[in-house]
Amino acid sequence: MPRRPLSLQALTVLAIVALMLTLATVLLWHGARGADRILVSAMQDTSHQLAATTEERSRRLLDPARVMLRLLARDNLGEERRLADRLAALPMLAAALDAHEVASAVYIGYDNGDFLLLRPAARADEARLPDIEGNERARYLVQQAVSREPGGRRVGEWRLYDADLAMLGRGVMPDYDFDPRTRPWYRAAMATEGEHLTEPYAFFTTREIGVTLARRSQNRRAVLGIDASLSDLGDEMAGFKLTPGTRLAAVSNQGRMLAHPDVGTLLVETAEGPRLATLAQLGDPVLARLGDLEGDGQSTRFREADEAWFGMRLPFQAMDDVQAHLLMAVPEDELLAGTRRLLWQRLLVAGGLVLVLLPLGIWVGHRLGRPLRSLADQVRALAEFDFAGYRGTASPIREVQQLSQAVEGMVGSITDFQHMTHTLSSEPQLETMLAGILDDLLRITASQHGAIYLVDEAEASHFARAAEAGSGGGSATLPERLELEAQGLTALRDEFEGRGYLVQPLCNRGGQRQGLLLLALRGDAETDGDRPWRRFVEEISRVAAVAIEMRRLLEGEKRLLDAIVELIAGATDAKSPHTGGHCSRVPQLAEMLLQGVERDRTGPFAAETVDEDRRAAFHLAAWLHDCGKLTTPDEVMEKATKLETRYNRLHEIRTRFEVLWRDADIAYWQGRAEGGEPSRLDDARERRRDELQAAFRLVAEINVGGEQLDEARARRLEEIAAWRWWRHFDDRLGVSQEEAGRLAREPGLELPVAEPLLADRPRHRIDWVVKPPPVAPEDPDNRWRFDMRPPEVAGHQGELYNLRVARGTLNDVERFRIQEHIVQTIIMLESLPWPAHLRRVPAIAGNHHERMDGQGYPRRLVLAEASLEERIMAVADVFEALTAADRPYKSGMALSQALSILANMAREGHLDPEVFQLLLDSGVWHDYAQRFLKPAQIDRVDIAALKVQAGLASPIS
Repeated sequence: MPRRPLSLQALTVLAIVALMLTLATVLLWHGARGADRILVSAMQDTSHQLAATTEERSRRLLDPARVMLRLLARDNLGEERRLADRLAALPMLAAALDAHEVASAVYIGYDNGDFLLLRPAARADEARLPDIEGNERARYLVQQAVSREPGGRRVGEWRLYDADLAMLGRGVMPDYDFDPRTRPWYRAAMATEGEHLTEPYAFFTTREIGVTLARRSQNRRAVLGIDASLSDLGDEMAGFKLTPGTRLAAVSNQGRMLAHPDVGTLLVETAEGPRLATLAQLGDPVLARLGDLEGDGQSTRFREADEAWFGMRLPFQAMDDVQAHLLMAVPEDELLAGTRRLLWQRLLVAGGLVLVLLPLGIWVGHRLGRPLRSLADQVRALAEFDFAGYRGTASPIREVQQLSQAVEGMVGSITDFQHMTHTLSSEPQLETMLAGILDDLLRITASQHGAIYLVDEAEASHFARAAEAGSGGGSATLPERLELEAQGLTALRDEFEGRGYLVQPLCNRGGQRQGLLLLALRGDAETDGDRPWRRFVEEISRVAAVAIEMRRLLEGEKRLLDAIVELIAGATDAKSPHTGGHCSRVPQLAEMLLQGVERDRTGPFAAETVDEDRRAAFHLAAWLHDCGKLTTPDEVMEKATKLETRYNRLHEIRTRFEVLWRDADIAYWQGRAEGGEPSRLDDARERRRDELQAAFRLVAEINVGGEQLDEARARRLEEIAAWRWWRHFDDRLGVSQEEAGRLAREPGLELPVAEPLLADRPRHRIDWVVKPPPVAPEDPDNRWRFDMRPPEVAGHQGELYNLRVARGTLNDVERFRIQEHIVQTIIMLESLPWPAHLRRVPAIAGNHHERMDGQGYPRRLVLAEASLEERIMAVADVFEALTAADRPYKSGMALSQALSILANMAREGHLDPEVFQLLLDSGVWHDYAQRFLKPAQIDRVDIAALKVQAGLASPIS
């Protein structure tokens, strides 16, 4: 039978014995308190004196510096441009430095970026002092930065001088590229009349804490400055310590440290360099606590780090208008040590009484303390986030048992909260997240059953059940959907309250309803004891609502981004029939290959891990890989014949042949009119007609570009081009302003004029509107590392120039304009502010025309060193282009022929052999063919032979 726990109240009866000591204790305390008041008053007086001294000391830092700076500003230092003239002013700068004991440096910054600084050698960083003979005699160190190199780069130099300003040595500082024009003191002084005083900060070179006093020179071409160190303030503060443990600090109103006895604590390292530490960064919880207290000028008693302190927070004005506070904290034990000793001596008198009651106190303390100490140790473990170590405490005291049970319940709730927080922050899937937090909610709220409903985005009054957990409750089954009637939420609440459920709206920060939470009630909903539970559910539902909103927003934004990207790809395909469905088929083929990588367990990609972020970046890159084609001129993209621009100019040339045909007729009739022999004239006319027909047929065949132009036909083309025809009309009438500008390059001719049948004229060269795209390696605007050579002109419509194209219809200029689409793709995509997990989208999308051997374009990257995604894109782009059957200029290749070409390209260093092997082994080639190729294209494929052809396997002997 368990023992009946004792009441803590019954045990307190034992404390009555202590009342015997109360009277003596009160008398002793009253005497000690009077002495404490005297010491606290002394501390207040000392604090006020220190604040006044600190304010006066900071003023003394600046007044001499102002006088020196005004004298220097009136001199012609700002006008000196030669180094020798600037160095001639060193005596004056040294005098200014010596006249101010806390001056760290005096310097001049010029408007061309030059910089000259003089500082005491003793204040220089030892690492910066040159190792030369006699540097122990160094008194001054000169540092300077002068713009000497092309591009405005400054060259640093040091000079070391003794006390008589005799130079001891000099040298170059290659990394000293200091530009004073970028410093705040320079810009502020240039914009200010008179002196400008900076906020305290860490000096660039010495890392001392101080202020800069700067003034613009009279010619407004330079700024003179003096750095004043504040380190002496900390040294003076150390002398005002009342006790060894006294803590002092001067802090600006912005929370930045100005002075401290330990100067080394005033700086913190950041990515931009050393900065003044804040009071929080000082690492002193006592001063940080004192800085947060309200009230100035009055002593404050507080506890920090298990120690009692007396502190004061005094305002003072430092360095002109810089408002600051002096913080002083004195340990109570040290401040009141004398009174404590006196009190202790008097307490010895009463010690005898304590000895009498000691055995009883030991027994009572052990009885009460053992379970409480055990409980305290376990609670301390909870404070250190060791929730698994709590085991409870057994005690005969009722209150201790109740406390142990309460802590145990708290540990369970904290564990559930931890799990819920982890689910809210880490689970990407909305449905899984809702199921997880609903389970946690049931445990935390001790509810038996519940469900979460999400609002229908299309109809705000309809809700669909997204998660359900638990069993029992007030209702056997909750409906799949809920609908708010005209009376709204009140009617729904009344309905489910009767069925034993709490209906809690899930509202986001803007008050918009994201869903509904239904929880089975724990008891009578009308009792007052249920109200805290309802309030708790209401509070925790807000967290769930925000998480739901965030997941829905992220999913919605992702759907929107995917739709926009696919819209761009569709627009690119729709822009030209020459691209067909390329921009929509390549992404699907590429993602099929990436899925093959995920399925690969034994091949070259078995170790590859494709997470959600990597998959999302690849998806976007694949759909955007040819977005630059939107900028490709239509006349280039759609060019079907060599002479085609916005129309086929063969018709214009055919008209010239018609003119020559009529010239032959005219020659025939003129000969007849002049009495010539009809038969001879007729034979000449027929020969000329046959020659014209053959010549035009040759020009027309060459214009198609179906065969390679051989030398014989090229020579005949040159002969035909030299034929002449007579032009009688002005060709500069009725043309556009742009064309008129191109015609103006040619001299005007008196009509009629005989012109060649085919020609390349200045009018045929179309200039770049602004300048060529920045693709040349030496182009300063080429920040994308392109490695291409842009043509001199944006277009070349020369008739012979285009007809001389050896194969195909595109000339060199037009071929560059076609290749430029990938340049524009990279420029467009890299201009977008991609988040961290999508930063590689431009590279994946823009490198699919690179090659494994580095001979691709536009950057000549070695694709073998690129990511797997980039290599997949290259294979997918080529395979789709070879098999596409919706291009007006070609028919789709058979599957075996396309794979054979891919095998050759893999062997020759164009494509990645491993990705080609993945295409074969994963069966993606077959799946893609079934979805996108015509039945006539799907023929027999010999996988083994293709691997041998690609160099992936040895031939079977």
